[in-house]
Amino acid sequence: MDRLPVADVERLLAVVADCHAARTLPELGGLLTESLAARLGLRNAAVLTGDTRPRLFQDSTAQASGIVAPAMEAYRERFHRLDPIAAAAAEAALRGDPAPPLTLLDVAHLVDGERRPFVDDFLRPNGIGAVLAKSWSSPPEPGPQLGIALFDPYERAFGPREVALLGLLGPAIARIAAGLQAARPPWADLLTPRETEAVALLAEGLTDEQIARRMVVDIGTVKKHLAAARRKSGCPNRVALARAWAP
Repeated sequence: MDRLPVADVERLLAVVADCHAARTLPELGGLLTESLAARLGLRNAAVLTGDTRPRLFQDSTAQASGIVAPAMEAYRERFHRLDPIAAAAAEAALRGDPAPPLTLLDVAHLVDGERRPFVDDFLRPNGIGAVLAKSWSSPPEPGPQLGIALFDPYERAFGPREVALLGLLGPAIARIAAGLQAARPPWADLLTPRETEAVALLAEGLTDEQIARRMVVDIGTVKKHLAAARRKSGCPNRVALARAWAP
């Protein structure tokens, strides 16, 4: 597809405008997944961020919608290591080649014995037939990482239109993500991934009970994460911690 229809370009610009309202990386992911569904009809998406490429695929604050949302913890804990699209992108990076948005069909040759569980044990049980994904790095290298993935039950759901949309959208969202990452407080790097997740959710205004449900832990664990974050940050209380994370 040489050019997108004007209507799609306008929808794409609206998605970017929606994302400019984000104050934190998790909020950016949430706004983007909501906007993709509302503006472009892409209801099954995941957004990952990280300060390095390995941490991108283990993002504890990744936001997802639709059929992939229940599967994100399993992806982070196990299946990111078997992801053939991530493997193809890594190979391209080693060669110094830019990797375009890739569908699962593009990397079928990489679904070998070692990676076969990605299809058999991750995609199929979650009703996922198609994946289209791309990651971006913000300069200077190595810069903050952004990954966007689209999913669909139908194996051939994604074509030139979706590839073009994702290719154009990614750099704009990557710039927003880089700005948010740069704005994080200096003590953010002292937090563990789970402490980071708890603080980010606190900054969004969630209660301990809501944070516990999102993180799939008990309330006591949430309190421990937030207490550790207060010690590391020097913040005297929860309100100060939330404000320091998302000023």
